[in-house]
Order: sequence, then structure tokens, then C-alpha cells
Amino acid sequence: MILYQLYKLYDRLADDEAYDLAQPGFSPQKIAFKVVLHPDGSLHQFEDARVKNNKGKLITARMRVPGEAKPPGAGVNPCFLWDNQTYLLGRQPEGKKDGFGKERFEAFRDRHREVEKEIDHPQFSAVCRFLENWNPAEIGDHSILDEVGTGFGVFQMIDATTFVHDEPDIRKWWKEQMASNPVESVTEQCLLTGEQGAIARLHPKIKGVIGAQSAGAAIVSFNDTAYESYGKSQSYNAPVSENAAFRYGTALNALLNGPMSGKHRQRIGDTTCVFWTEKKTLLEDIWGTASQFNSAVVEDESQDEEVRKKVKILIKALNAGREADIDLADDPERTRLFLLGLAPNAARLSMRFFYQSSVSELLANLRKHKADFEIVPQWEKGTKHPDPEYPAYWEFLRETARRGDDPPPLLGGALMRAILEASPYPESLLTAIIRRIHMEREINYLRAAAIKMVLVRNHQQDIKPMLDPDNKNTAYRLGRLFAVLEKIQEEGHREQTGRSLDKTIRDTYFSAACATPMSVFPRLEQLSTHHRRHLNPGRKTQFDRLIGDIKWDHTGIPRTHNLEDQGLFILGYYHQRKDLFTRKPKEEASLSEPELATVE
Repeated sequence: MILYQLYKLYDRLADDEAYDLAQPGFSPQKIAFKVVLHPDGSLHQFEDARVKNNKGKLITARMRVPGEAKPPGAGVNPCFLWDNQTYLLGRQPEGKKDGFGKERFEAFRDRHREVEKEIDHPQFSAVCRFLENWNPAEIGDHSILDEVGTGFGVFQMIDATTFVHDEPDIRKWWKEQMASNPVESVTEQCLLTGEQGAIARLHPKIKGVIGAQSAGAAIVSFNDTAYESYGKSQSYNAPVSENAAFRYGTALNALLNGPMSGKHRQRIGDTTCVFWTEKKTLLEDIWGTASQFNSAVVEDESQDEEVRKKVKILIKALNAGREADIDLADDPERTRLFLLGLAPNAARLSMRFFYQSSVSELLANLRKHKADFEIVPQWEKGTKHPDPEYPAYWEFLRETARRGDDPPPLLGGALMRAILEASPYPESLLTAIIRRIHMEREINYLRAAAIKMVLVRNHQQDIKPMLDPDNKNTAYRLGRLFAVLEKIQEEGHREQTGRSLDKTIRDTYFSAACATPMSVFPRLEQLSTHHRRHLNPGRKTQFDRLIGDIKWDHTGIPRTHNLEDQGLFILGYYHQRKDLFTRKPKEEASLSEPELATVE
């Protein structure tokens, strides 16, 4: 299913010049330098082929050249009319045995000389004359070769605007060589097309997956007899035709590493994801930016004003829980979309998840996700660092690990799948967030939102975005009570000493109160009696009334809380703490005390 959808995608991308897809027998490569020749094959000069990106930094240029990606390994494998400096010029790499560069240069030279008469083209003959007369010892005379480093090089004639490998007659010869298929092949029925054809011995290398080998890694491969069936070795065990393998590999490489990869590729933990729709849609154009669900990211990353406007409209609609006022697809109900998650796994790639749906279903699931995590922000709009209305998935993941550490590798894919499919969130997210809270005693907006969405969807808890005085759950009430006792301690100490506390009961008792409330709450309430004595009578009455409202039909303190109860305790604390530090209109406040009119 996955390879078939990528196989079909090739036709759509091939019709769009922006993707610059290679034809069968050719591949896009990163070219760093040019060897400029005179018609007689003498060297004119070496030139830098790199180009500047939008930040003014020099990067290698993408060119479609004959052949597939250069295979790794210690064998001698010269390319055709392009290669690195070791093959093309005979540079001796550091750390290699003497003659390493010479041997590969001679193989590159001989490969071209052997077909010179067959090709019979003046520019190709000029390349052969250069290779016959070039002395690798002259490499040090050309500083540009040191500047471009290990990048690939190509040939060009002086005053020409195209390259030797782009000459029509040379390209025609190369295609004929590919079609003749001199290597003996196995003919079987292709699993993707159902047609009889030459089966690919090796599946294509996929580049651009974070953490995978730079030379590329295969999705399908067999390297041990234990994985072979009926004596079928290598990729004959999963028969895909040469044409189908080329098409799906080229399409996937275009999404991951092509000129338009910015709108298709994104990272989720250690997983690299690619997104596409079966037809060209506005959603596909803006997904790379819109999926961050963050206005600041939109402003920073989107350079197109129209795209930026449409992204803002989409995010605003998701925040409001309604349909977007833009046409994300011609037929949202029928237009299919796909999201594929890939992660490195030794020499192969593992598929973490594959999601397919319609555009309308995706947007409905994103709105459901918004409703599940919606909670009153800790920092409102207008403050210095307001909390995001629609946090990105990576913002939740970041809260599961210490600052600077990576989140659990499998959690990112599981969370993204739950968001897109409206399926249960991973329970490990709740566990990881609560563990971080116990260790750091920090309860912020993102952590509270993550806890709420897991409890609402997975445990069918009815949790409101703001403080819910009618919530009778014991754990939720104890969380509220802890927040009130902490506030009493803070104000009592300030009234007594004239300065703020360095540490509160949250730093000392929060973890125990959350997990084993019976062991600490009697002690906390006893301590609060001491702090109340330093409050003015009106303030003391207000706190007594609030505690009474929380405990009015209290049935007792449990000995322990399970993970679900700990989440409710944390939400009760977060809601009550936020309410205590929120300015209220005078008609709603029972007493116009200045402390309740401050913002945390």
C-alpha cells in the first residue's frame, strides 16, 4: 500500500517542473565543481558550481546526471561523466593506502575511453582527451578544488551553457544502454503494478531521513538467508519491477530531499515524516508551516505573504473549532492525504507509521484534538511570553524530557498518530509528564494541557478548561486544596517577614501529596494554621471560606493515588493556582483584596 501510493505519486510530481524529478536511468546529485575544457580536451579551468541559498550561504547545486546514487563500499565503482575528485581527478584521500586515488582515476578514465567510439560525440571525446592527459599531481595547483571539498564534479565545454552529460546524443546513448539491460534479470509479476517485468535486484536508496546513512538506506532489503523464501535472495523475495522501484524511490526522495521538500518534510522526535495529497492542494502547500500550529513559527518560516495569510486562517479556524474559510482542496471529502513516518534502523529504514485519510477528516480530528487539550493558559495574550493557543506536537514532547535531552524515540510517532487519527493518546505521554513534574515540581500550561487531553480521551474524564468548583473528584479537590495552602503560606510569610519565600510547600511536599496524600495533608493543614495567624482578618476569612467550599462534603483523604488520580490532582492544583492569580471583576470578588488582583 505505501509503496503503491508513492508509485502513483511519481506521475503527479513528474508533471510539475518545480520538483525536478529525474527520468529512469538518471538521478539528482549535489554538484560542487565544474571541469571546463577546450574542444581539444585541454583544461581551461576548474570552476565553482555551488549556488547561494536564500540566506546567502554557498550550497551544492542539484543536477540530474546519468546513473543512480553513487553506491557506498570499498569496491571500484566509477560513475559516468560525473564523480568525486578521487575518481574524476585522482585525488588521494587521507588515510587511504598509496595508489587508492590513482586506481580509481584509471578506472574512471578507462570506462569512458572504452565507449568513446560507440558514442562518437566531439564533447565526449574532449573529456576522454582530458582524462588521458590529466596528471593528478596538478590538483594542488588549483585552490578551488580544496574549497569545494568532497562534492561531485561534472564536465562543461568553454563558452557552453549546458554540460556534457546533458548533450542530447549522449543522453540518448545512455538511455539506450539502460533499456538494453545488459545485466541478466529475473522476470516476475510486480507486486505494485501486477504486470510482468524485470524485477529490481536492489531497491532504491532513500536519502534525507534524519539519523540514517548519508549515502541513503533502503526501505526493502534482505541481507540474511533467514529472511529469504524459496531460495529467492536479495530483493527478489519482494518482487518489484525496475520501473516501479525507480518511480517510488524517486518520488520519496523528492519529498525528503528535493527542491520542494520544505513543504513536505518535518521531524517528529527521531522520526522524519513526509506529507502529500493525491492531487495538488492548498493544504499540501501550507502543511509544512501550518502543522507547527504556532503563529511565531509561521512568521519566521513562511516567506510567501499569501501562504502566510492562508496558514493564519487555518490555525485561527482550528483554534475556534470551526471550518476554515479557505478551500484546502477541491473536494475535501474525497481528496486523500498521506503521512509517512520513517526512522533509521541500521542499513534500512523502518516505517513508524502510515496515515491516510481525507482532508475533511483530518481537519475534524485536529479540531477534536484542540477540544481535548484546551485549558486556561498560564500566561495570557498580551504578556511577555504568552502560551500558544494550539501547541505543536513537539512542544508536548519537549515537556517529557529534561531540557537538552531528546524525548522517548517512539513517543513522537505515537502522539502524531493519535492526533491525526483521533485515536487514544499514548499512555506513556501521561507517565512521562507526571514523572517530570515529580522531579521538577513545575506545572506549566503545556504539561497541564497534555495531562488533560490524555485523561479526557483515554479515561473519559469530564474536565473543563477552567476551574470547575463543581468537580467532586477527590484527587481534583486535593489538588485545589494544595494550591490554596501554598498561597496561604506565601502570603503569611510575606506578611510576617516582608519578603517572599524562596521555597514553598510545592518544592518540599508536592510529589508526596500527589502520590500519597494521606502521608502529608494532615501535616500541611497543621502548618497552614501557623501561616493563617499572620494574615489580616478579612483575608483569613476569605481563605477559610474557600477551603470550606473545597472540603464541604469531603469523604476523607485516600492513602495513595494511581496515575489517573495524580493527573487529576495536578489539574486541580493548576486550575486553582491560576484562579488565585487571575484578576476578577469587583462584582465577582467576595473581597477586594489586592493579592487576588495580581497576575502570576
